[in-house]
Formats: sequence, structure tokens, C-alpha cells
Amino acid sequence: MARGDARPFRLTKDMRLRRRPEFVAVQSSGRKVHGKLFMALVAQSTPSSSIGRVGLTVTKRIGNAVTRNRIKRRTREWLRRNGWVPAGRDVVLVAKDGAAAATSAELGADLSRIVQRI
Repeated sequence: MARGDARPFRLTKDMRLRRRPEFVAVQSSGRKVHGKLFMALVAQSTPSSSIGRVGLTVTKRIGNAVTRNRIKRRTREWLRRNGWVPAGRDVVLVAKDGAAAATSAELGADLSRIVQRI
């Protein structure tokens, strides 16, 4: 199996929020959608871009680096498997306290509920 077959959907650079000003813009103008394990901040992307972008935030309050990275890996995997990047919107997913102890299935269920509300 070729590598391209194993990952039919990837979060390319165009699909990610990467710089602090991009995150701050979404936080200042976006609306909040709360879940049990995540909070999503949703804002319209720039008028010239029809591609949606996603950013992840896991604060030090959640745990050490290993714990934070595990949450980010599980979240990215859910995004990859479901192919979900909202067209024309920028979304910042902020992990809440319970995300560290949650299973991958619980993270996925919470993200699914948030996606339905966006």
C-alpha cells in the first residue's frame, strides 16, 4: 500500500491556522460553541479564501507536554478520518479539562456534537 492510500485526507498547510494573529482573529470575532471536552471558536475566513481552516489549542492547565500532544494527535486523527474542515470558516478547537482523561471515542463523540452545532 502506498503512503498516499493510507492517508486519503490530510490537514495541509492551507487547512490549518498556523500563526498567532490568525488564532487571535478567530478568538476576537468568532462565536463560541461549547462541548463537554472542547470549545470551538468559529469565525468567517477571509473573503478571498473559500477553504476552511482549523487550529488546535491545548493549554498547560490540561497537563504536561505528553498529555497535551496526545490530545492534539487524537483530535487531528478524528479530523483526518472524518474529513471535516468547514468551508469558508476558521475554527479554533480549545481542549477543556476533561479531555486528558477521555478516550478517543469520547473525544470523537464530543467533536461530532460540536460539528453538528456549527
